[in-house]
Amino acid sequence: MQISIKNRNYFALSAVSFLHLFAWSAAMSFFAIWLGQHLGIGATKTGLLYSANALAALCMQPVLGFISDKIGLKKTLLFTILIILLLIGPFFIYIYGPLLVSNFYLGAILGGIYLGFIFNAGYGVIDSYINKVSIKYGFEYGRARMWGSFGWAAATYTTGIAMNINPNLAFVSASLAALIAIICLSMAKVEISDVEMKKANSVSLKDIKHLLQNKDFLFLLFFMIGVGCVYDVYDQQFGVYFVSQFESQAEGNRWFGDLGAIQTFFEAIFLFVTPVIANKLGAKRRLILAGTIMSIRIIGSSLEWGPLWIAAVKCIHSFEKPLFLVGQFKYISKNFDLRLSASIYLGCLCTSSICASIFSPFFGSMYESIGFSQSYLYIGIVAGICTLISQKLLISDNKRVIDYKEIILAEEKMQEQRNKK
Repeated sequence: MQISIKNRNYFALSAVSFLHLFAWSAAMSFFAIWLGQHLGIGATKTGLLYSANALAALCMQPVLGFISDKIGLKKTLLFTILIILLLIGPFFIYIYGPLLVSNFYLGAILGGIYLGFIFNAGYGVIDSYINKVSIKYGFEYGRARMWGSFGWAAATYTTGIAMNINPNLAFVSASLAALIAIICLSMAKVEISDVEMKKANSVSLKDIKHLLQNKDFLFLLFFMIGVGCVYDVYDQQFGVYFVSQFESQAEGNRWFGDLGAIQTFFEAIFLFVTPVIANKLGAKRRLILAGTIMSIRIIGSSLEWGPLWIAAVKCIHSFEKPLFLVGQFKYISKNFDLRLSASIYLGCLCTSSICASIFSPFFGSMYESIGFSQSYLYIGIVAGICTLISQKLLISDNKRVIDYKEIILAEEKMQEQRNKK
């Protein structure tokens, strides 16, 4: 029985999402713990490394977003990201780790450029591409991205074990995941019509200029900074906080790996059902609900009621992340020009990266000066206030969702009529 193009692309791109996030998790889910336990790097310098990654990414994200929209549904950029990702094992083992010990700032710069490209910026390119293909072939983006969460969960579980044996095993597994992802991407068959090529070619810098002058886009950026970015920076060193709740680091590492796998597994399950909930809630209300849950989770982390409580708070991530992730794309497709979807999404990521580069060392310094618990209370209050403000700023769901496929078919029909005349 021949598999349909729709299903073929769904499975191929789901596999790419699984493997890319597997590689990202294998390399980065225990990043702060690896730095502290194996390289002896403290919270402030760890914050600087996250800042370096964010700074490098912010330089790349708008460029990659524009290129992604300009080339449309071509897979060239995705192949480039995955081929460079292949080198992550040797990079961590022979270059990045030794450099951070011998020449910290040089290591931070090189690591920021490399990790910023393959993960912080590359993630946005891959996700926006999957979203475009899902619109074209009629499958739900959230149900493809669900496999990415399964990939993250699988890697978090195995990395928790590897950290107590040899961290290099995790980095090697990330390279292997990249190799398989390249094979899976080559199996996707995305047909590109002349109309789609014309749409992609019509994207220009003038469109980006108009986008930057759009107040609705600026309001979306405010939400992404005040809620999304603040939450991401809060989550960066959460592993260090969680491990500190245990008597030994080895026990904490093991439990954090198990917890991360469980949390991400449920995140994947919720991603599967999110499209149904999404259609009932609407894009704006989904984002606001996600922001509310995020704020509650951050404030809940400030209550030091033992590892079981901290673990329960961590698991809340399973519900708010799918709402936030799918909500972004639904909100963008509902309220903005779909030709610029990658530019808009990566523009949001870029703005978040700019703010993360500022917040990361500041938060790291807070953790060392007043402790995680007190810091989380202040961070949670800020996220909550920004969520309340965004309730007023974001666009209500009063527009019909733009169907990209309908637009293409309509233009193709018009073109045929012109040719007949």
